[in-house]
Order: sequence, then structure tokens, then C-alpha cells
Amino acid sequence: MRFELRQLQYAQALAEHASFSRAAEALGIAQPSLSRGIKDLETRVGVPLFHRSRLGNELTDFGRVFMQHAEGLIQGARDLEREVDQVRGVVTAEVSAALGPYVVDAIGERAAGLFTVSNPDVRLRLAMHDPAAVARAVRSRSVDLGLAEDTVIAAEDELETVMPLAPIRGWVFVRSGHPLAGRSGITLPDLLDFPFAQVVMLPPRLLKPMLAARRLPESGPALPFPALECATVRLAIGAVAHSDAFTFGTLAQVRQDLAAGRIMPLMQPPWLHSSWSIVRLRDRVVTPAMLALVAAIQQAHAAVLRENEELSAQYC
Repeated sequence: MRFELRQLQYAQALAEHASFSRAAEALGIAQPSLSRGIKDLETRVGVPLFHRSRLGNELTDFGRVFMQHAEGLIQGARDLEREVDQVRGVVTAEVSAALGPYVVDAIGERAAGLFTVSNPDVRLRLAMHDPAAVARAVRSRSVDLGLAEDTVIAAEDELETVMPLAPIRGWVFVRSGHPLAGRSGITLPDLLDFPFAQVVMLPPRLLKPMLAARRLPESGPALPFPALECATVRLAIGAVAHSDAFTFGTLAQVRQDLAAGRIMPLMQPPWLHSSWSIVRLRDRVVTPAMLALVAAIQQAHAAVLRENEELSAQYC
């Protein structure tokens, strides 16, 4: 059984608009042409895909199943058309990615710079979201790739891991002169007696040991957790530099603050490390621009790993 892409597009438009007239207008065709296309498609399938209701033309139960598969074919064709147009020079080549907030601050700028230098004729769009929103952006095809906490995004059935990135060690940072600075034998409960500056949303694998280590004060209310919620690592570091709060990050992220003596690494719990993966929508066409962005991310990540270890030898 063969289907014409045009007929699948007709069915998608009718499912979206529930009206032959509105669907035909959206497609830019005459309503009789749309009606014939839907009738021919249903004849090929052998069962009705739509039925009339008080809300208009709605998909039948089988029609919903049919369209789930058809929409993947339609989008795949769009991706292929876009790639062909880019090769022909009809449109500007483009690639997009959604990144988690820690990823943006740790390797995002470096990866973007490396990509732009190597691919000056390709437009790069980057967006920052929390890990759950990164997964949604990839699923909805708003972006080509996602890069964030893999315990969140890699669990999505519709997403496929392109490449996991090796862990980068994270540190607890406080201001120089913090009450815990210079003390030995500091424990996590000791740390949690002070305000925590969190960056957007931590994954459960990092939150669980912290919540388990919290102790209730002998008197008065407990500190809010987190005490500060910041959009970026830079904002959290700035808050820490002017308070007794603490936050997480990599040594490379605070290199200048370390050199200036504003910030110091306090401790490095074994569970505090990155766990990032690059993902794409399963079965989506992989373009040369996507592969080039993956390569730039790999290169930036490798450089940060090296820098982090160099700074560890210097400051820790």
C-alpha cells in the first residue's frame, strides 16, 4: 500500500483545523481538492480516518494511530527538503540546540565559538532551558539537538543518545573568608547549615544526598532550600562572593574568581560531577551541520576537562 505525501499533509491539516474550509485555506488549495485527497486516502487505507462530530471533523481511533505514524513521515520529508535546499543554497544552512544551564556556562561559549570558526556559513541557534525543557524542545522539533543532564533527558523513549560526555568534577564554592574556610573535616550537614544558591533546577541524583544530609535546627525555622534560585552559574557565583551562601560549579567556570581570591573551592563530594549527553529525536535525519555541532561540543568539552584538572592541581 502506497501513500502520497500530499495526501498525508491533507490529513494532517484537517486533523489540526477540524474543518475542510479552514484546512484548505491553511494549505492554500481549493476545498474540493482537499476533499478528494482525503477521500482517496481513506479509500487506500480501507477504513475511515475522520468522522463528523459537533466539534467538526475529528480523527477516528484508528485515524489517531495512523496520524502518529504519518506525522513522522511528514516531518522527515520536511527535514529532507530543508537539507536539500541548504545544499542547493536556496536557504541558509542552520543548526539548533537546547542546552542545560550548567552546560551553557561550562562549555557553551567555547563550543559556539569553535563551531562558528569551523562553519562560518552555517547559522547556529542556541537556547538555554532546564533539562526537562531541553527534552521537550527536542521532542517538539524546536531544536535539532539537546545537551543536558542525561538522567533526565536520556530516559525519554522518543530521544536517542548521540554521545555521552565524560564526567567533569564539580566543587562546592564559597567566598574567601567564609566561616567554613580553613576548617578540616567539613561534612555535608555542616555545609547545609548555610544558604544554598542553586542554578535553576538540580537533577534528583544531586538533590537526594543533599536532602538526606539536612539537619533541623535546634530552634527556629529551617533555612529555605534552596535559599537562592539563580538563572545562571555566574549569578550564583556573584551571590556567593557577597554572602555566606555556597554553590556548585567546575573550577574552569570560576577561574578568574579563583585567581582574584574572591572564591575558593571548599569540598569535592564524590557524587558532585556532571552527567551530560547529547540527544536527538529518534530516527530524525542527521545533517552535516548537526554532526559539526557535535564535534564542536566534543572539542569544547575535552578542553574544559583538561583545564579543570590543571586548576585542580593549582588550587586544590
